[in-house]
Amino acid sequence: MTFPQRIRAFYGSRWQRWLKRRIPRTQDIVLNQRRVFIFLTSYGGFMSLLLLSLFIAGINYANNLLLGLCFFLGSLLVVTIHHTFANLSGLRITVVGTQPAFAGDVAGFTIRLSNPNNRRYYSLQLDWDGAAEKISFLDCSREATLYLRSQQRGLFHPPRLKISTIYPLGLLRAWTWLDLDLTAIIYPKQIASDVLPAGDGDSDDAEYSQQRRHGIDDFEGLRAFNAGDPLAHVSWKHLARGQGLLVKTYSEPVTGSNALDYQAFVGMDKENRLSRLSWWVVKLTQQQQPFALKLPNQTIAVATGNHHQEVCLTALALFEVDV
Repeated sequence: MTFPQRIRAFYGSRWQRWLKRRIPRTQDIVLNQRRVFIFLTSYGGFMSLLLLSLFIAGINYANNLLLGLCFFLGSLLVVTIHHTFANLSGLRITVVGTQPAFAGDVAGFTIRLSNPNNRRYYSLQLDWDGAAEKISFLDCSREATLYLRSQQRGLFHPPRLKISTIYPLGLLRAWTWLDLDLTAIIYPKQIASDVLPAGDGDSDDAEYSQQRRHGIDDFEGLRAFNAGDPLAHVSWKHLARGQGLLVKTYSEPVTGSNALDYQAFVGMDKENRLSRLSWWVVKLTQQQQPFALKLPNQTIAVATGNHHQEVCLTALALFEVDV
């Protein structure tokens, strides 16, 4: 590491420690003088130089007109400081929730902005790790969801959220850095697998043995026709009787093991195993097939449906992860 990099790392770590003490992690926060920073924008810097030039010229040439203009613009800058700070002060930010995602996809983080003091806020800019949203006007409670790109499975705690404003004249910028207590679950990235990783399941269980899936063996019943259904399955007799366009459905009994087993993959590293199990969990759920999940430290019983999928994907996401 070069000397300039060491200097930046040193002061960067000190800045983060100071910021953590001043604005700690929270789920609900109201901005006040301690949590709002304010400084000149580039336009404000040019105006400051203009004020200095007007003051020097007015003193040098004893020109009251220049001095009057300097004092007028200076008072305008002072009033702008008050209004820019007030456009963040009193704003309340509350954690709402998160949306899970697969590794490499975007995860949603939802917060609520409200004004407990019934004040109106203008031109608020939200910046969160590359995601941005602008709120032009806020006079009541409002929720905002920003989507951040995830990198790896596990628990995803986003960096600090920056809320800023340059209202009303763009001469000053007021901002804050918030460490919100939000954590999204990131599922393993899906990798397609040709071979079902079947382990020792519960195929002898009476309830499971009666489970069936879509197939071509046994007639199951009739349902309404949907676009894309094969015409060979259309019940033409019912159509001729005026009973509408119906489609015959067939099923077959589920055979073999019903368990997705982590140990079924041979010669494969942990992340690749989890990614393939993640793909099979989603695939079997879409096919409405019941299944179990066996991990070295956990076994999830046979079930089906979206809730079962969420439980299994969460177990895969948190496998050997320090919570």
